[in-house]
Amino acid sequence: MSREEMTPGGDSAGARHFRPRRVLVVFVDALGPSQLETFEGLRGLPHRGRLRGILGYSCGALPTILTGAPPERHGRMCLFAHAEREDEGVLSPLRWLGLLPRQVHERGMLRRAAARVLKRTEGLTGYVDLYRVPPELFRWLDLPEREDLFNAERIGGVETFLTKARRAGLRVFAAPWQMPEEERWAHTCAVLRASKPDLAFAYATALDGALHRTGNGSQDALATARRLTERIEQTVDAMRAGGGDVTTVMVGDHGMADIHEVVDPKRMLGELLGTRLFVDSTMLRVWGDERTREKARERMVAHGLPGRWLDTEALVERQAPVRGAPYGQALFVLREGALFAPSFVGGNVRGMHGYDVDSPSAYAAIASDAPLPRDRGALMDVAGWVCAMLGLEGETNPDGRPPWAAA
Repeated sequence: MSREEMTPGGDSAGARHFRPRRVLVVFVDALGPSQLETFEGLRGLPHRGRLRGILGYSCGALPTILTGAPPERHGRMCLFAHAEREDEGVLSPLRWLGLLPRQVHERGMLRRAAARVLKRTEGLTGYVDLYRVPPELFRWLDLPEREDLFNAERIGGVETFLTKARRAGLRVFAAPWQMPEEERWAHTCAVLRASKPDLAFAYATALDGALHRTGNGSQDALATARRLTERIEQTVDAMRAGGGDVTTVMVGDHGMADIHEVVDPKRMLGELLGTRLFVDSTMLRVWGDERTREKARERMVAHGLPGRWLDTEALVERQAPVRGAPYGQALFVLREGALFAPSFVGGNVRGMHGYDVDSPSAYAAIASDAPLPRDRGALMDVAGWVCAMLGLEGETNPDGRPPWAAA
């Protein structure tokens, strides 16, 4: 099918022809429905809605946006997973950090240096951060995200909409996520004006950082939203400079909840010595036989942890990856607004996400200058809509028109 002209199904006389649009997708980390309300100056995207999210963090939500598949298919949910074989995971060599005193191996400078060495020696192009993971855990932990998601042909075997566009011969630009935020925005605008892509993917992380640091409604978060509004408008103008019909879609991966309850897990971890577990900011993930898991659940109940115990059946209901139990055979997820601190991935912060799927902060926001398609209310729906607008694939309306075509 030609990109310049697409004819909907049907051979009736007078069939109408549609030209696929150029599409700008602006991904804003931590843009939930309530956060979208702070983008008061963003007038050019009047059509707004919310999208059901996933269980997990950005490392699972972003692949869902890119592929249109749930975590159970693309296999991503949390930054760290259980390696298929102990002592053979990509992180295993970092056990040597345990030979150093704790006050040394937990230093951010040393951990960042170790991450850089790991990326270079293992050829990793994805996001790598060692956070505060105890060194003894590296022998059985792994990093699912080893490739640059924006340039990977597939994520867990599933093609991204960026891949489909490239394979169709379209001109595609994806912002280099490794660049600092302001440099990335400037680079994005320059490329859009010069190369006139059919599909562009802009990437913003500053809002997520501000909300973690200072919470919702803070001056930091509001100032960040104002700056992002300016950057997005500049990027839209750069995209439109290429001519033709341009549709802009701004989408988040989750929202953010203010923290009002901090749970210190150290005492409970001491009572569960010998149990294989991982403490994320909002989840405590457990591996082991049924008796081991039940003991862990009992201790969590005894400590009065605020939240829910999710067994394998509950994880399946949430379309989480369960084959091979990469992220735990069961887990306890805190209720919204609570935080494990210290955890293996950080300390106390003012804002956090990663709660159960029915939590308000688990929903993402979407905004566009085109009407949002009906019956598209989840992160999994974004990829199909983008593909349909590009004329690559996608559902049609009952009369054969693409979802984005005007009546």
